[in-house]
This record gives sequence, structure tokens and C-alpha cells, in this order.
Amino acid sequence: MPPESDSTPGWLQSSGETGYGTDNANFEEGESSSSSSSLPFLQQAQSVSSILSIFLSPLAVILVSVWASNLGGVSWTQGESGRVFNWHPVLMVTAYAIMNIGALVFRVSGTSSYQTSIARSSSSATAVLPSEDAEKKRGFMKIIHGSIWSSSFIFGTVAMVAVFKSHNDPISGYIANLYSFHSWVGILVLSLYTLQFVVGILAFGGLLSSGERNSRSCISKPVLMELHKYAGTYIHILVSVTIMLGIQEKEGFVGCGYKVESADLMPFLNYGLIPYACKISHDLGLVILAMGLFTSFGLARFPVL
Repeated sequence: MPPESDSTPGWLQSSGETGYGTDNANFEEGESSSSSSSLPFLQQAQSVSSILSIFLSPLAVILVSVWASNLGGVSWTQGESGRVFNWHPVLMVTAYAIMNIGALVFRVSGTSSYQTSIARSSSSATAVLPSEDAEKKRGFMKIIHGSIWSSSFIFGTVAMVAVFKSHNDPISGYIANLYSFHSWVGILVLSLYTLQFVVGILAFGGLLSSGERNSRSCISKPVLMELHKYAGTYIHILVSVTIMLGIQEKEGFVGCGYKVESADLMPFLNYGLIPYACKISHDLGLVILAMGLFTSFGLARFPVL
């Protein structure tokens, strides 16, 4: 988002220590202005990228719902393992969609520490301490962030249960578990997500961290904040990759190929021969890919050049 003018709200002028550009706050006015002049375009691009990613979130949920419906719908009844399994992509994509929104709440609300540091570096004046209203706003964003990721965790957990339930159905027939690369990566990513989730609650609930930067008794909050943001960004990328792996695996079972009598030199002319379910899943995969790219760019922290 573009650097604020002289009318910058107090809540953007916080004393946050994290993020690039904080050390530039003491530069001379001309030098500081020159340094921050490279940021407006990037900030505007990040803002657009974040908004686009948020709008793609409900689209992903719609596409996966249509896909599951085309594959027979969903069920939780024993003996209908195929329909039980369909809960897995529906819930996983839904978890990713709401997680995606949760990852961007600070950026779209203008309360991220990165935006604060940019505001400080673009001004030659001493940073103004955040107002009480500003602190309340950021606190409210933290509640939204935590609540959304909690909901995402629940959706993801139920999605995993759906897989094991469908594979261990005595009526439909037993299927091996954790045999695919997708399942291995999925377990790893869910474990990392759980660790990030638990550490986040404990750390920012004050159980693991100290507000004192030089405290020897426990890890300081600024350090934990940097680790939390770093891990969160990469977990988001890993989730998007895992979902795309799952789509590819499911398409293998569905069968997305079409019969050809000669060399398929102009495959785009045969687009209509691709099964409808696969067209939907292809579109879903592209949306997931776009969400991953847009969100990663939206959360990037560029130094003041």
C-alpha cells in the first residue's frame, strides 16, 4: 500500500520494531524521502494482489463444491466411501480459502508491522506512539486472525478424518492409507500447521514470550513474531502445493485423457473432449495457484531501497 501522507492515522505510526526499513527512520528528510520513493508502486501492487487473492477464496470454494457434486456429491454414510472421500477436497479447499483470508487480514486492514515500519521510514519526524483506538484495532485483527486459523484447523482435521473413514469402510472395501506422495506431504504440512497454530497461541498469549527484547528467561516477542510470519508464509505456500498435488492425484483416478486416432498435434482443439469434471478441477488448480502467488506477493516485505 502507498506510504501515508502527513495525515497518516496514529495507528500506522506505531513503535513496531519488526520489518524492513525501521532503521531508516533516523535518516535526513531528503534521504528518507528518496529511499521511500521506490515503495509506492510495490505497495499498491501488494494491495491489489491481496484483494485479488481474497476474492479468489470464495471462488475456490464454489469450484471445489461443483467438482465434488459432479463426482457424486458428499455423504457420511458407511458403504458410500467415494462420496465420503469427496468431503476431503471440499473441506481442505475451504480450510485453505479461509486460511488465505486470515493470512491477509493485517495487510488489508493496514495494521501490519511492515506497513508501520514503512510509515516510520517515510517520515523524518519522530514516530508517534499508537493511540488507544489503534491498539484496539490491531488487537481486534489479532482475534480475527486467530479465529480464522482456528476454523481452518478444524476444517482440515475433519477433512483428514474423511479420508481415513472412506479408506477403512468395511462395506465399500478397504483401501490403503498414506501410500501416495500427496498424503505424505499432506501429513507433514498439517503437522507444521498444527505446530504454527499452537506456538502462535502460546507465544502471543504470553506463555512463551516476553515483551522484553533482552529477556533471558524466554524468547522475546519480536523474535517470535519474525519466526511466526516466516513460518506462516511458507506454510501457506506448502498448503497450496499440497492441494494441487491432491487435485492431480484425483484426476488420475477420474481419468482426464481422451481417445485419439492420430498424433495429437493441436491439443487445444480437443479441449471439448476433456471430461467436464477435469475441466473443473483444472480451473480449481489454477485458482489455488493464483491464490498462492497473489498472497505470497501480498505478504512480501520489501526493503526500502
